Amino acid sequence: MTGLIYKDIVALRKQLSTLLLFLVVYGGFCVTGVFDFSILGALVAVFGLTIPVSSVALDDAAHWDRYAVATPAGRRGVVAGKYVFTLLVIVVSVAVAAGLMVCLSLAGLTETTLDDLVLIALSCGVLTLVLDAIILPFLLKYGAEKARVISMITFVVIFGGAVLLGGLAKNQITLPTPPAWLLTALPVLLGLLAIGGYLISYFIAQEIYAKKEF
Repeated sequence: MTGLIYKDIVALRKQLSTLLLFLVVYGGFCVTGVFDFSILGALVAVFGLTIPVSSVALDDAAHWDRYAVATPAGRRGVVAGKYVFTLLVIVVSVAVAAGLMVCLSLAGLTETTLDDLVLIALSCGVLTLVLDAIILPFLLKYGAEKARVISMITFVVIFGGAVLLGGLAKNQITLPTPPAWLLTALPVLLGLLAIGGYLISYFIAQEIYAKKEF
């Protein structure tokens, strides 16, 4: 499995480097006031969705799956490799985004509190984990082209809902107020749900890929 993860990193090294450079560049835009710092968190979601799709697209173009399933890693290793690779992309993206936010906050370049900036990066990481949990089984079953449509729909629905809720709150439209204990525990609960959903998605993908014909 380690070899399969290394293969994805090497195959996508230029794209990974470019996307990380984007984070730094957009961090500079945030300093000049062109963008809000929250866009760094949104880029985490973009990276976490585009990289897995690109990985599967390259595999499809090279008919890699037919060879990979014959390796010692087998079908289970192929699926595990994709899930671990995707998780690594999310973790690194969140770490870079949060690091930039912390540096810019300590330099006094934003009025947003340090806790809020880190929470933005972590929240986008959790949301990306949920999106990938939905998309990865489709990627492994149908390939990149068909799954790309599903990923776009999922992205629009979830982020559209988040923007809608934000707009309602901004316009001071009264929304139900959750209990204080729930608000306190919400970040932890959402994180646990995202991790649980990712694990469930992994086992579903294993079942799907075990029956896939090449």
